[in-house]
Amino acid sequence: MSEVSNQGVKICYDVAGQGRPLVLLHGWICDRSWWTEPGYVDALRRDHRLINVDVRGHGASNKPHEAARYTWDALAGDVFAVVAAEGLDRFAIWGQSMGGYIAWMMAATAPERVAAIVTTGAWDPRPKPKDPMASDEWVRDLRRRGTSVLVEGETFDRQSPPWPQAVILRNDPEALIASGSAEMWTDGIIPDEALRSFPVPALLLADELEDENDDAAKVAAMIPNGQSLRLPGIGHGGAMTASALTVPHARAFLKRWIV
Repeated sequence: MSEVSNQGVKICYDVAGQGRPLVLLHGWICDRSWWTEPGYVDALRRDHRLINVDVRGHGASNKPHEAARYTWDALAGDVFAVVAAEGLDRFAIWGQSMGGYIAWMMAATAPERVAAIVTTGAWDPRPKPKDPMASDEWVRDLRRRGTSVLVEGETFDRQSPPWPQAVILRNDPEALIASGSAEMWTDGIIPDEALRSFPVPALLLADELEDENDDAAKVAAMIPNGQSLRLPGIGHGGAMTASALTVPHARAFLKRWIV
């Protein structure tokens, strides 16, 4: 494991494989094992030099407890610090959920450096209105009962492997509250009109059960070099571990755009 410091925040990451550089960014409440356990790293390492990052607030990276420390600029800055430490001038990014939105931010900030992005469960980077039904009950439950409430909120059957639950239980509740409560979730990253000239090729992977109206396809159609793939019969969490479904499409897409 390697580490860098970005404005006093330690960010940890692993490097594996050889070939075209690809940064891997996991989702909220996850860590970099979300890429190793489902087989992504093993499947991609023969084609890519993989930079597998623990996003701020997760895994072995530092976990600030202040919501102000979690902005898309800060999270993108962490990853830019990692690729600088690895001497990468140009690279692609595959981000899951929260990691996908970081990928959008990095591509919007430095399109000359980001060759392409793949996102899983993060197909729409535009600003979103606040949900008037949103409640702080999850914050109270997390503080009162710990991260077990997050495991109970997921669908784990008897056949589910033990590692996702273990990762969730290892989380720091206050860091999750800080990152999950941050205003960045509604602020968005890219205005509607900017998507039509978005300069970075993007493959948007969306699960059928969450994206019932196939909105990912509509967003992809707005982007000059946008593509989408609908993952049948699975939800948000399942999409993030569906490497057998997604890796062949991502590999072909990345081969086209990473020189």
